[in-house]
Amino acid sequence: MSFTNDNFISCEQIIPSIVLYIDHEIFDEQELNAVEGHFGSCPGCRTQMEQEHSALELMRNLLCTALNEPAPDDLNNRIHQQTEDLYKIMIESTGAQTLTEITYTQTTYTEFTSDGTTQIEITSEIRREFPQE
Repeated sequence: MSFTNDNFISCEQIIPSIVLYIDHEIFDEQELNAVEGHFGSCPGCRTQMEQEHSALELMRNLLCTALNEPAPDDLNNRIHQQTEDLYKIMIESTGAQTLTEITYTQTTYTEFTSDGTTQIEITSEIRREFPQE
C-alpha cells in the first residue's frame, strides 16, 4: 500500500486492510494512521469495517461457545486410570516416591485468517511433577 504525505488512502486500497485493522495486525505507524484517518473521513468504509468487526466477533463467540464443552466422562476416567497405572508402575520399579502433582490441560486456539479460512488447534497436555532427588 502506498501513501502520500497526507496519508490519504482510496476506498479500493482500504478494503484489504479492514480485517488487518480489526485484528490489530497493522504494525506500520504510517499505515495505521492512514487507515484510521480514512475510517474517520469515509462513512462507507467505516460502516463496512464495523459490520465486518461485528461478524467476526459473532463467529468468534459462536466458536468459543461451541468448543467450550467439557471432555466426556469416559475420557476423563480413562486419563485418570492411565495416570494411576503409570504411577503404580513407577512406584514398583523405583521404590517409594512421593508424587507431588498431576495436571491435565486442554487448550483450544481458534484463528480467523484474512483469506476467510478458520484454523482450530486443540492442544492437550498431561504434566506430572516429581520431587527432586
